[in-house]
Amino acid sequence: MRYFLIYLFSAGFCLVSESCLAQKFSTSFDLQVSIPEGEYKDVNPDAGIGLRANFLYRPLQDIPLKFGLELGIQEKGRASEYFRSNIGVFYDEFKVTASNNIFSLLFVTRFKPEKFGKVTPFLDLTAGWNVFFSSVNVERLTYYDSYNTGYTKNSKARWALAYGGAVGVDIPLGKHDELGLELKVAYLRGNNTRYLTNPYINGNAEVTFQENTSNTDMLIPQAGIRIRIK
Repeated sequence: MRYFLIYLFSAGFCLVSESCLAQKFSTSFDLQVSIPEGEYKDVNPDAGIGLRANFLYRPLQDIPLKFGLELGIQEKGRASEYFRSNIGVFYDEFKVTASNNIFSLLFVTRFKPEKFGKVTPFLDLTAGWNVFFSSVNVERLTYYDSYNTGYTKNSKARWALAYGGAVGVDIPLGKHDELGLELKVAYLRGNNTRYLTNPYINGNAEVTFQENTSNTDMLIPQAGIRIRIK
């Protein structure tokens, strides 16, 4: 909540100050690997793989602080099976897929010096939520029609408070620093919550999951591209 209030205050200052015309925005798009830690690792050791993006702004040029938002999506565990059926002379194939997923919503405060040479280190403080949900997708694959139908059903979302920090480096990829390589490792403490794991699809196309409860601590290495917008 503290970081959320800082974020709102900075955004309000930006709207009323002419200095916003000179501020710099940046965004990055990263690949992430989520490694469970502690009790979470004992219950659900599978690594999560997905994407992460942040949107940051620096309200004051003289202060090396940026504020913003980070979003992420990752998949932890997947099962897929194909099923065939004949309706009269027609032949159809169905694909059933089940997966466990985590959506992340975090507020970020970043300390990053403006001038530090070719490689600039930074420190992130983050607080927000991880949302745990599982999905079942049934897709009809027909060979007599170019239009394939399907539907997806999601389980009830379970929210868990997440907070922690990250250290990283920013490596410019151009003369004017408009593009850069972002490398960082985050450690997030996650509150206790319920979530589903181990998707299984039987011969009748029925999907089952295992329900677990634990803390949700994660170590998250990330690598991606940073874009600066003046």
